[in-house]
Amino acid sequence: MLQVTLLYLVTAGIFLGLDMIGIRWLIRPVFERHIGDLLVHPLRLGPAALFYLAYVAGLLWLVSWPALRAGEPMQALIGGMVLGFLCYGTYEMTNLATLVAWSWEQVLIDGIWGTVLTGFAAWAGVALLTGRMA
Repeated sequence: MLQVTLLYLVTAGIFLGLDMIGIRWLIRPVFERHIGDLLVHPLRLGPAALFYLAYVAGLLWLVSWPALRAGEPMQALIGGMVLGFLCYGTYEMTNLATLVAWSWEQVLIDGIWGTVLTGFAAWAGVALLTGRMA
């Protein structure tokens, strides 16, 4: 149980820390260009917190915990990228299909970001707990 808790805390810390940077410098400027009038100020932290808590739990359940048990950080990287691609892709493509102002720039930037971020956070959590950074 301690190992799962540590994996969750490490993965969540990495995911949240990097996503805060990415949202500020990469995602938000693109979204402001296309749907700036729809963005809420200030950010609603409750829904954001629920997303992060649930997303990282799902990442652990589907990807990181099996990779940690196998001692394979690369398994976490690949599985995390697949999960990130599916989750962020669902959000982006649904918005592109249903919202007038959604752009391919948003799809590509946020989709790539979510894919890489999810894979990296899964890999880093497993790598740190196994001591296998390669």
